[in-house]
Amino acid sequence: MPHFKVAIVGAGPAGYFAAQALQNLANEEQSFSIDMIERLPTPWGLVRSGVAPDHPKIKTVSKVFEKIANQENFRLFANVEVGSEITINQLKSKYDAVIIATGSSLGKKLGIPGEDLRGSLSAAVFVPWYNAHPDFVGVDTPLDADTAVVVGAGNVAMDVARMLALEPSELDPTDTAEHAIDAFKSSNIRKVYISARRGPEHAAFTSPELRELPKLEHTNVVINKEDIKAAILRAGAEPEKDVKSNLDAMLLIAENPKSEHERTMEFLFQHTPKEILGTDRVEGVVYSTPHGDVTIKCGLVITAIGYQAQGIDGVPYENGKVVNTDGRVEENLYVVGWAKRG
Repeated sequence: MPHFKVAIVGAGPAGYFAAQALQNLANEEQSFSIDMIERLPTPWGLVRSGVAPDHPKIKTVSKVFEKIANQENFRLFANVEVGSEITINQLKSKYDAVIIATGSSLGKKLGIPGEDLRGSLSAAVFVPWYNAHPDFVGVDTPLDADTAVVVGAGNVAMDVARMLALEPSELDPTDTAEHAIDAFKSSNIRKVYISARRGPEHAAFTSPELRELPKLEHTNVVINKEDIKAAILRAGAEPEKDVKSNLDAMLLIAENPKSEHERTMEFLFQHTPKEILGTDRVEGVVYSTPHGDVTIKCGLVITAIGYQAQGIDGVPYENGKVVNTDGRVEENLYVVGWAKRG
């Protein structure tokens, strides 16, 4: 009976689901032994360091990963960096197949002036900082201004904005990093803008995340009702199901009775950032809008506009992802997940 030895590089969701797919293929005619190799001392990737800590239910997928890891012929080798401690070519020579499942850990850039100022961060740095990722414990995260801006229109942007706008004591029961909770408790931020380049009908938020926002006990959530009404008209009589669901959820927020909390999270649509202002640190953002340029004063800008894969020596990369054809890179080298798709 053929027995295939497979190395999976990366112990995040893509790696575990690749292992599960191989385990499901095992039968009386073929079998697999799987060695998973992880750079960090702990597995689970974004489930551990990328999920908002106030949403613990999402992390229950780790139980699936534990079941996969407890199967026969599965081994995890943590604290091993592929590309420096062992090369891709060495792995290719020792295994029948090598699968890259390292995800996308680098934040995409806006490409505008001022992006390198102090106080301008990527969500790819900020999120692992508050999730206790060992590489990001010492990130400089200035929270001394009263206003922050989050650039992006997806769930990561919403997570970041919510973490900044929450009453910090709400994080005490969560597994937020202690250094982050301490920083949030001394934060001066009271207003958080979440800005999207296009209209609400194009936002990549998901409706369950939107519907949770009015439940925030100590935070005003503001959406301009006219923005949503205009988006509903632009979406037409028969919008796609997820678009309609999102617009319905945003309309509910816009129509929600206004509260008078100290903290506010406000959505801005059709705001395209042109420049981040400041000399030694962030002082504001200039936006292009349908009504002309608008400047928002702030001391922190966090971009959440997508991710790209970090390179590994010996693996071809292009446009932020591994060069591949339907998951195959070359010879016995394959790629899955975000490293494959971008």
